[in-house]
Amino acid sequence: MSKAPAKRGSSASGAIEKILLAAEVEFADRGFDGAGMKAISTRSGVSQALLHYHFGNKETLYEAVIAQRSEKINSERMALLSRVDLDAADALDQILDALFRSPLGPSGGQNAYARIFSGLVVGQEREQALVRKFYDPTAQKFVAALERAVPGADQAMAGMAYTLSLGALIAVIGRDGRVERLMGRDGLQSFEAVLAQLVRFAKGGVLALTATG
Repeated sequence: MSKAPAKRGSSASGAIEKILLAAEVEFADRGFDGAGMKAISTRSGVSQALLHYHFGNKETLYEAVIAQRSEKINSERMALLSRVDLDAADALDQILDALFRSPLGPSGGQNAYARIFSGLVVGQEREQALVRKFYDPTAQKFVAALERAVPGADQAMAGMAYTLSLGALIAVIGRDGRVERLMGRDGLQSFEAVLAQLVRFAKGGVLALTATG
């Protein structure tokens, strides 16, 4: 008797996970406006009735997709940032590694969420509201870390450095094949190699922002 509620809970959790994963791909492929609840139901293998029971409407489901993925990314980012010695000579490298590692890895959702995130960054009010809600608190922690770790940096410069570094990240995680074409290669290098290149590139840009003369 005591096992029945746990089974129902496990079943509901499994359905929700299927819905969120299917919705992430659908929103990535078709955008918010083009994605449909019926298509998400078909892709997830979950009935439309159950889909609407758990999420109500497309707006709520879209926010749930952003909330789930951002929680994974940001929790890992903050764990890495908490271990950075901001007074160390390589503090900037450590900060940038913490910023990039999670989105580039499995927690970042790979190509599907990369396309959604790119849309969030350049989107309209709905998307900007989601960025403010789910990403700005963590972004502010990174801006503060950059301001402290980079000689000559103030909040304005650190904020610009964060924004430009994020732009470089988006170009890489999109994985639409353009980077490979421009590199003249069939595929990108290993995860660690790409991460190291991204950190090195962003570091040069950050330091250039504080250069004088």
